[in-house]
Amino acid sequence: MTPPLPLLPDALSGVQRAAIFVIALGVETASKLLPQLNDDEIERVSVEVARLERIPANLVSGVLSQYKSSSATVPEDDVEGGLEAARSMLREGLTEERHGAILPRVEAKTEGTGFDLLESVDAAELAAFLAEEHPQTAAVVLSRLAARKAADTLGKLPTEVRSDVIRRLSLLTDPPASALKALDAALRARFGASASGGGGDGTDGVKRAASILTQAGTTASKPVLEALQADAPELASRIEDLLFDFKDLLHLEARALARILTDVDQGALARALFGCDPALSDRIFENVSERVGNAIREEIEMAGELATEDVEDAQRTVIAVVLGLAESGQISLVPQAAPEPAEEPIAA
Repeated sequence: MTPPLPLLPDALSGVQRAAIFVIALGVETASKLLPQLNDDEIERVSVEVARLERIPANLVSGVLSQYKSSSATVPEDDVEGGLEAARSMLREGLTEERHGAILPRVEAKTEGTGFDLLESVDAAELAAFLAEEHPQTAAVVLSRLAARKAADTLGKLPTEVRSDVIRRLSLLTDPPASALKALDAALRARFGASASGGGGDGTDGVKRAASILTQAGTTASKPVLEALQADAPELASRIEDLLFDFKDLLHLEARALARILTDVDQGALARALFGCDPALSDRIFENVSERVGNAIREEIEMAGELATEDVEDAQRTVIAVVLGLAESGQISLVPQAAPEPAEEPIAA
């Protein structure tokens, strides 16, 4: 249980003051402050926002008086925070990638579900746990992780079980509530969460498997798909149809590509383009400003020689942005229509 707030403003901790301040500002204004903080600071403040369900008006007034330049109105009544306020603030103020990394940790520290907690567990540690469990259990756990985290965990599992886990995940339906509750308790017991909670919503298994293998990269996904092709060729084909590769950027609509390039990290993009198909790099440069294009070219030149795994990791970072935008409905991954072939002139 969250400890009660002190009665006087001077007794508040620094992070409590910061949380009360951003709650008083409101989501729209507070979200604009987040990019100025580092991830650890954002997480600490967001956890406190989530814990502060109701703040007495006198405490809010006392905190605001310390920020003379604040545009927030001093309230007459108590104000409310809570987990939904923290979620809204993070969603509005951060990129999809930062929001996706920080929110699960905030939820784990406030709600405490075993599945939420896994986002902050090292992939190797989680894989070691899942390797001791039934492959069906591993499939359920991976289905409730962010695609990049699930991909990293899959890559740490023993080679001989990866295709079985992906096959089970592809065919996954919602497990019974009792089974989820037992698994959640086991995860919390192993990884240290203290509060109770349930699992997430069911997922479309084939799409989920494709997202995880996309994030895993070619080196890790290729042997999994080859093994799956031998055991369940129809299922493997369905997954392959949904995979998104870095080179598929070449075929996206210009509007979707421009949206992606707005969100993606410039350094990651430069590394991802290292040694890629000239047609793809040309298309990328056509959709960024001359200034950004020159900066990317300079980063590529300064990088010198890059290891294959560094290039692939950068491409996975770009793909994470692509999948996040697609899942939120901001872009479509449908390839652009091919131009109509020119009609042959009719001979006279």
